[in-house]
Amino acid sequence: MNKSLFKIVLTGGPCAGKTTAFSKIEEDLTEKGYQVFVVSESATELIKGGIRPFGNNSFDFLEFQNLILQYQLGKEKIYENAAMSIPNNKKCVILYDRGVMDNKAYLDQQKFIELLNRYQLNELSLLDNYDMVIHLVTAADGKEEYYTLSNNTARSETAEEARMLDKKTINAWAGHNNLKIIDNSTGFEEKLNKVTDAISNLLGHPISIRQQRKYRIDLSNSNLDFLKTNNCSKIKIEQTYLVNMGPYDGYEERLRKRTYQNKNSYYYTIQKHESDGFSKIVTDRKITEAEYFTRMDMCEAKNTIKKIRYSFALNKQYFKLDVFDEEELVILEIEPTIENQTIHIPDDLYVIEEVTNDFKYKNYNLADNKQKQKCLVRKSC
Repeated sequence: MNKSLFKIVLTGGPCAGKTTAFSKIEEDLTEKGYQVFVVSESATELIKGGIRPFGNNSFDFLEFQNLILQYQLGKEKIYENAAMSIPNNKKCVILYDRGVMDNKAYLDQQKFIELLNRYQLNELSLLDNYDMVIHLVTAADGKEEYYTLSNNTARSETAEEARMLDKKTINAWAGHNNLKIIDNSTGFEEKLNKVTDAISNLLGHPISIRQQRKYRIDLSNSNLDFLKTNNCSKIKIEQTYLVNMGPYDGYEERLRKRTYQNKNSYYYTIQKHESDGFSKIVTDRKITEAEYFTRMDMCEAKNTIKKIRYSFALNKQYFKLDVFDEEELVILEIEPTIENQTIHIPDDLYVIEEVTNDFKYKNYNLADNKQKQKCLVRKSC
């Protein structure tokens, strides 16, 4: 089988939600069995490293753009070589935090052409190098009250400058034949859902309608052998809820450690519970191992759940089978899709009861209840 390799760019104006989007996309694709590579934004790396077109010891702006292009081309080549070196039957996605064409938003047409000519490049070949480009519109255009640069010290644009840069960035990618523009006409959660829907469509996956159903499974009367033939991904999850103190009183603050194919990744989330019963994600981002353990050490009171998640697709539906650690608690989550809205539970899974609206089986409550932390993992796929 030939390797399935897709290259996807996330771009947009300042404060568009790219950081949270990357975290959501990477988790989603990993659970679907993809190996995911993330190419970080080159300009931000250079600015934070001291190579700047402003301030003391600044570089000429055109030379700064030249350095970005050199750095970006080199990184992209390394990641593409890495993707080509993995086994031929492994599905792979490279996510780019901005692509080469983003540089065009900062230069006039003639200077950009001159820059490309230095490396014998042309715009068409650069556009065709990516399978999809997703542009997230800046919060400064439609959600001004949420516009902030506090999460990126390399940015300094005013809201007006952000809107202008956003439009220039769209124009820079306008020639791409698979450009998706995600605006702020909805809430942020739906904005992120539009991103994952666009990627699911590109990869040929069903699109979730996000009406999750949950069932408690009797593992002793179930047979997980069917997972072996359904491209099951197996991920170990440790989810730690920090007892809220100080500035995060009234919020749910959690850390996640995910282990997949002996590699760890770490995430930090703050979620606000609204009075109407719904929740709002304040931040959800991938963090370093060092930050993960620092945050763990900073909070003395915390509750943790451990589980193994088996993710698979069957009959155009998504399934997540969570087997919790140290006790016989197994929860099946099903996401109906546009293509198949009827629930079809695999015959090999024995359902005890539906627990979709039972708050006892929310992860936070399981972590907070010591009796629910005694679970037993019996089988694996």
